[in-house]
Amino acid sequence: MATKVLMLLNAPYPADIRVKKEASALIAAKYEVHLLCLRRNGEGAEETFEGMYLHRINAGRNNIQLAFWDVIMSLTFVHPRFRNATAKIVSANGIDLIHVHDLPLAGTALKIKKQLHSNVIIDLHENYPEALKTWFKWKKNPLVRFKNSLFMNPKRWTLLEQQACRQADHVIAVVDEMKARLVEAYSIPEEKITIVTNTEGKEFTNQILDKSVYESLPKGFVITYSGGIGPHRGVDTAIKGMSFLSHLPIQLAIVGFGSTSVMNNLRDLVASLSLKNVHFLGRQPFDKFYSYMHMANANIIPHRSNGHTDNTVPHKLFQGMMAARPLIVSSSAPLKRFVREYDCGIVFEAGNEKDFADKVETLYQNESLQQQLSSNGYNASMHRNLNWESTQKNLLDLYQRAKSK
Repeated sequence: MATKVLMLLNAPYPADIRVKKEASALIAAKYEVHLLCLRRNGEGAEETFEGMYLHRINAGRNNIQLAFWDVIMSLTFVHPRFRNATAKIVSANGIDLIHVHDLPLAGTALKIKKQLHSNVIIDLHENYPEALKTWFKWKKNPLVRFKNSLFMNPKRWTLLEQQACRQADHVIAVVDEMKARLVEAYSIPEEKITIVTNTEGKEFTNQILDKSVYESLPKGFVITYSGGIGPHRGVDTAIKGMSFLSHLPIQLAIVGFGSTSVMNNLRDLVASLSLKNVHFLGRQPFDKFYSYMHMANANIIPHRSNGHTDNTVPHKLFQGMMAARPLIVSSSAPLKRFVREYDCGIVFEAGNEKDFADKVETLYQNESLQQQLSSNGYNASMHRNLNWESTQKNLLDLYQRAKSK
């Protein structure tokens, strides 16, 4: 009989690429995977999707409702609607393992663990307490800022993270830096933590190549930022850096989107600097990402270096390597470690726009370096261990151990 897994996700699905990859790996390994997530308008309460059993609940369809439940979880570390739905699904389907994605729902899963004696795996996508500090940095609404300071307190969430890691049966971390932090800060045994990093599957390179993605840009050397945008992403550093490169035919393409406040902040910055070499291309479908990355001359990841970014790593790092283009990354610890270990890019000092510009110019002036870094990254991601085909083995090994408990 197949081992039955229930994943908890405080977001709609499909959306999260990490959840999709982990669920797909488990399904391929003959696990029965259920996912409890938020329900969008027009979606059914239950359906089978890509081999997974989806269960959806109404627990926040707008920012006001989501903020309300954020406050409840911060005060109690339990989401009442997820708790009730989880208990029903566990009982009705004979769930063996609960796999909770990220910290906010960890308390809910642990509550069920006590009631129904289910094993709980907590998958920490990021350093959530530190992330709170950066996510709210550019929020200007005084009521939102008050709510965040009062209820979304990083110190409180640090205590909740400690509680969750100690009570869970197992913890998944995205990078070595995160594991080291949990071991040192909370005295979590090393063997309790498994690294499952955000590598990409080799099929990423099979996306249809659209050579026209940059036709609207002036001719020149294109550097591209792709993906979600927030204060911690350092896109503002890259924009400021472009003010030092106006004498060269270098264009910055920003492919992706963030909140209204974040995007307004960045557009205001471009206007204040009177930049003509920065281009916002907006949100794009995932099946275009390989085209945007491969048709660029280089891909950039200009993250700020802080407690959040230094404890996770984005999918775009490995996607950029598979796209066979050099990377320009900040000195945020995991980015710096991967790029230097595999010699697939150039590192600039995080938050330093002048150093960013200098490193971009260095790469622009050296075609042989571009080719060497591109080749190194591609080989590491396609022929060595930096791909999901290799990474998923860590997840499956963890599940094999969890089953035997």
